[in-house]
Amino acid sequence: MDHDSTTTITPDLPKVAAGARGVLWRMHLVKCPDSAHAGRAVTLPMAPWTIGRKAAGLQLDDPALSRDHLQLHADPGGVWLRDLDSRNGTWSAGQPVKHARLGDGAVLRLGGTVAVLEADSGTAMAHAEPTPNQPGRTERARLARFEVALAAAQPMHVLLVGETGTGKEHAAAEIHRLSQRTGPLVRLNVAAVPSELFESELFGHVVGAFTGATSARMGRVREANHGTLVLDEIGELPAHLQPKLLRVLEENLVRPVGGSADLRVDVRFVASTNADLDALAQSGKFRRDLLARLRSNIVRLATLCARRADVLALADAVLPLTDGRRATPWAVRLTPEAAEAVVLCNWPDNLRSLRAALSRAKALAGAQPVGMEHLPDDLVRKVVLARPEATLTPTEARRPPPDYLRDALRRHRGRMEDVAKEFGVHRRQVYRWLTYAGIAPEEVEAFRGS
Repeated sequence: MDHDSTTTITPDLPKVAAGARGVLWRMHLVKCPDSAHAGRAVTLPMAPWTIGRKAAGLQLDDPALSRDHLQLHADPGGVWLRDLDSRNGTWSAGQPVKHARLGDGAVLRLGGTVAVLEADSGTAMAHAEPTPNQPGRTERARLARFEVALAAAQPMHVLLVGETGTGKEHAAAEIHRLSQRTGPLVRLNVAAVPSELFESELFGHVVGAFTGATSARMGRVREANHGTLVLDEIGELPAHLQPKLLRVLEENLVRPVGGSADLRVDVRFVASTNADLDALAQSGKFRRDLLARLRSNIVRLATLCARRADVLALADAVLPLTDGRRATPWAVRLTPEAAEAVVLCNWPDNLRSLRAALSRAKALAGAQPVGMEHLPDDLVRKVVLARPEATLTPTEARRPPPDYLRDALRRHRGRMEDVAKEFGVHRRQVYRWLTYAGIAPEEVEAFRGS
């Protein structure tokens, strides 16, 4: 297939090696006005395949689509896209495209539909159905559910590994649920407890164990008896307490601070970390024998940018939209452009930053659909600044000079909403003007701090 100057190689996405065998290309319809297909994952044939309202391949009831909107042609190394001179165009990574060679994680917008491509090796088919604690239909989501179920079915302790906000808390809750232990699920954030209080917090204390100990304390380990104790940020565990925790893991015995006898416990430990425990062990900051005990079962959780097709499902899990009686999916509440921006965002803090951004957008939008104007600046910038001049509106004809823009930014302290209001345009238009004026995001940030 020939391609011209509009060809886009989707940036910052893992590619599948050319000639890779066993790859299934799937298209996740993360937002689609066609209720029969919304949320579905469609396997692409290894042959030219047409999508549109009346297409021979995939027909979508989306009024913004053309009859034959675009053609996809998958092969083991990627997916070729060709827009079929559609009325409203096709977008990849926020840019309009006529021809494109796409890789794993590519985000498409066609009409009112937003889709994500996934190179699926076909593994981890077990435990494929999403759960409230572990939503998502990508291969990485299925693999995480498989590893969680495998860990829950065994008596050994578990180590959850992943960047901050990747859902380790939800995975721990799922392990506890599936293990069917009769005791409670107890949590302790290791990093949040002062070192001098940690032993009492974890193991408890007896009356008179230290100044101020006027009553006994059970401690988190005994609170979790017959249940599960989650130790968040285990890499922060003080060195002098690591041998004591190791003893609990090995012997199921705990001695409260100031106590004279060991107490038997039955606790399943689930530790989580975003630190490199191997590096900490190498430097002597974390005991190797404790690490060996904790990593009997390892569950690795992927970042949101590595599983873009799950982002809107994860949004429903961390910030449900309800009117008191029924839930509305975020895929329905977001406009197509806003959904595209949310899926494209790299979310550096994963679920935490996703929840914060959507919580703010929900408050700004009220009862209206959540659009680009309600999203944080960095999301809008990622989509808008990537677009070429050919897509700009006639408002560009009255684009203000750079000095005018800088003066407005200075007066409004970099607040884009206020700058846009002054010029009588949408905030996205201001971002376009900044691009062509050569005003970088760092300069805008400087105005905010002035």
